[in-house]
Amino acid sequence: MTLKTAPKTRPRPQATSKTMPATRQRRQPPSLEMQLDRVTAVLKEALERQDLAPFYAALRRTDLPFFTARHLDDSRGIARTCFDILQRLAGLSPAVGLAIKNHLYVTAALATFPKAVPGLTERSRSLLSRVAAKRLLVVNTSSKVHADRLGTLGTRAVPDGKGYRVHGTASFMSLATQGDLLFFLTLVEDAGLAVFVIPLKGRQDVEIGPLLFPRAMVDSDTRKVVFHDVFLPADCLLAIGAGNLMSALMTFQMSWHQTLLAALSLGAAAGAIEEARRFLRTVSGPGGQPLAELDGMMTDVGRLVIRYRAACSFVHRAGEQLEAMAGRALDPVALEQAFDFACAAKYTATECAEEVVTRARRIVGSRTFVGSQPLERLSQEVMFGPLAGEVHALIERRHGRRALGEQEFPPRRW
Repeated sequence: MTLKTAPKTRPRPQATSKTMPATRQRRQPPSLEMQLDRVTAVLKEALERQDLAPFYAALRRTDLPFFTARHLDDSRGIARTCFDILQRLAGLSPAVGLAIKNHLYVTAALATFPKAVPGLTERSRSLLSRVAAKRLLVVNTSSKVHADRLGTLGTRAVPDGKGYRVHGTASFMSLATQGDLLFFLTLVEDAGLAVFVIPLKGRQDVEIGPLLFPRAMVDSDTRKVVFHDVFLPADCLLAIGAGNLMSALMTFQMSWHQTLLAALSLGAAAGAIEEARRFLRTVSGPGGQPLAELDGMMTDVGRLVIRYRAACSFVHRAGEQLEAMAGRALDPVALEQAFDFACAAKYTATECAEEVVTRARRIVGSRTFVGSQPLERLSQEVMFGPLAGEVHALIERRHGRRALGEQEFPPRRW
């Protein structure tokens, strides 16, 4: 008796991305870098046409404004991603970078708040998830107004049944006409500082006023906002309190604000260096040699690059310190150090950006102001950097006072 072997069969090929039906293929979303490439291309065209609507539509379709929702359990990389986004956008327009910075610094702060106020972490996570799911842009105001005293708040809130009523004025709100949620600070009668988050679109009781900077910084969309006896349900309250606790949270938020101001300023510096590079490579001297090959030009640009890279290192360090505080118990010493770093980084970066843009403009010469030369926009808008956030005179005074105190310099914690 002989055994019959089974007939040979060919093995079935494994399904691959080429053979798998289209309905079963899983598309990998484009990387943040690829999305940023697309958005910056749209922004460049939008600036030329003086119509930013296509840019904001393209931005909302990406993950760029909403990436912090992915970092709720691990804050590493938040600062670096914010820097990358702002560097690219501000390299074309610091004003647009300022508008987006205001969304990014709020979402970055929400994702990295230290554990201080009970329930704040849960409320922040819920808010960030909602922002990402519904593709919402967040605007914010500290309720500061132009007055004869720095830091004056122009709004007040009073308890009213199961909520609060807010009235008053705030001078600064960037990204104003694009925002979906308003994140704002105010003073609640007999309770202290409070942070509220409210829907903004379609409201009649929140008046968005005319442009505050109608020329050089027009694309920051910074406007005055007026609260006309606005009723806010209690669930709009994110945090409230008097004394050191709320002050610490505001200091932490301000540290993100300062750090990302520094990042967008360095974006302007990088954009200026790129414009100088293009000019020097495409224009030749009398002898036919490209200007980029002249030793003097190499050293001039080299000095700018060194200044830029040194400032970048400082800003990255400030961001890392803020990331490290995420989800931990509030440490006043660490917070003070982070705030000092953020202020010094903003001071250094904005001064660097002004210098780099000015020197790049001198390299390019009068062509800077011909047609739609990008350096013309950078020259107008980069000057705003030192004027935003913490006043430079206050930063200098704080660091000088500490250096001249009882503690030996340099302090070991630096």
